[in-house]
Amino acid sequence: MVRAKIFIASLALLLSSTAPALADRDDDYADGVEAYNRGNYRVANQYFLDAMKEGNSNAIVMLYLAHSYAAQGQYKLALPVYRNIRDSFRGTPEAAQAASCVLRLENPATFAAQKSQSQSSTFYNRVKAYPAKKGHAAVSKATIDTVKKAILGMPRAIYQILDTAEITVSVASSAQDKLEANSKLQEAAILNGKEITVFENLMIAGKAKALSSGEIKEAFLKQIGNAIEQSSGGLARDPDFHAAFMLDSRNLPANIEETLPFLAPPANQAEQEVCAYLLDSIAGGSSKAVTTVSQNFPKTKAWLINKLRLQS
Repeated sequence: MVRAKIFIASLALLLSSTAPALADRDDDYADGVEAYNRGNYRVANQYFLDAMKEGNSNAIVMLYLAHSYAAQGQYKLALPVYRNIRDSFRGTPEAAQAASCVLRLENPATFAAQKSQSQSSTFYNRVKAYPAKKGHAAVSKATIDTVKKAILGMPRAIYQILDTAEITVSVASSAQDKLEANSKLQEAAILNGKEITVFENLMIAGKAKALSSGEIKEAFLKQIGNAIEQSSGGLARDPDFHAAFMLDSRNLPANIEETLPFLAPPANQAEQEVCAYLLDSIAGGSSKAVTTVSQNFPKTKAWLINKLRLQS
């Protein structure tokens, strides 16, 4: 009983970093989550089983099922489910949690020794707040949550690319805190090597202009597009990407440069920008520029989805 109580407390911490929105909003799943949160693990157990029987086998549903078994002390039933999640959904936050639970149940001593390392091993857990400087306020939890929510909303294949490429995310109050040499930078997010830095404020005439959560999300996802393009070997330089890009370019509306100025002559970075915006779109971006690129470069987007084995 003591072991079960300790494990339940640990599960609560694990679930606090996983968004139920990743699963389909079916009634059985929703009822299961409600029952689980109330501590009715046996009832929750049956709801999650029913959801899976109806075809809802998302990783989060399976994770809750395994947790409901473990919370009842039914570790022999929980372990196979955890292992299935770990092996079938590699690169996702759910797989990382399942792997931790497998290790915790199979070898508690090893889990304790590796806990610190395992917590920082996945892309989701590589989001860190950069310490504030110059008397600025620390990065808010809301901004960190905005970035993490955007990550949880990404397709699994996108997440896996970022995780494998060891991309990290730093959230800073402003460019003055993170990049003193470029303190006048007027970008909400930048990519430097394998690190994406997201800024909570822009410094304009020496004053901080707070960015909305929507602006932060869109800026972050644009750099996600850049990170994937670069870490995948420069997708925009692939001859087949160029061919698809040229086909789409023949049908562009006359005024598109008003929304996408990078398409104006000499347009030296046009293909790279289009690639990043399309990947941004696939990752969940919805800004005006993202929508415009997605609508006007359908063949190029289809090529990317096929190339990276992504789902639209």
